[in-house]
Amino acid sequence: MKLGLFLFSEYVAMFVSSAIMAILFFGGYNFPGMDYFAESPNLLAVLGLSVFFLKIFLFIFVFMWIRWTIPRFRFDQLMHLGWKVLIPIALVNMLITGFVTAWSNGWF
Repeated sequence: MKLGLFLFSEYVAMFVSSAIMAILFFGGYNFPGMDYFAESPNLLAVLGLSVFFLKIFLFIFVFMWIRWTIPRFRFDQLMHLGWKVLIPIALVNMLITGFVTAWSNGWF
């Protein structure tokens, strides 16, 4: 039972993080055309809740899709990716962003 709850907690965390992403970045229960349902607030509440759960399940689908299609990396592969690929790309990105910002502000 303990292992079952441990494995279930992973999906609960996935649901909660999907809900937070839907609320913070994708408008929560808002959807295009909400103004047309202003005269029936009960229908608007049901539609808003349905849209919210649809957004959550869309994020869960994306999570699972990525987790099931991309192979898992070993620890040494992750360290190689982080130190030798991603950090140099991030440094070059910071330099380019700094030069573009300085050039657009007229500092050069």
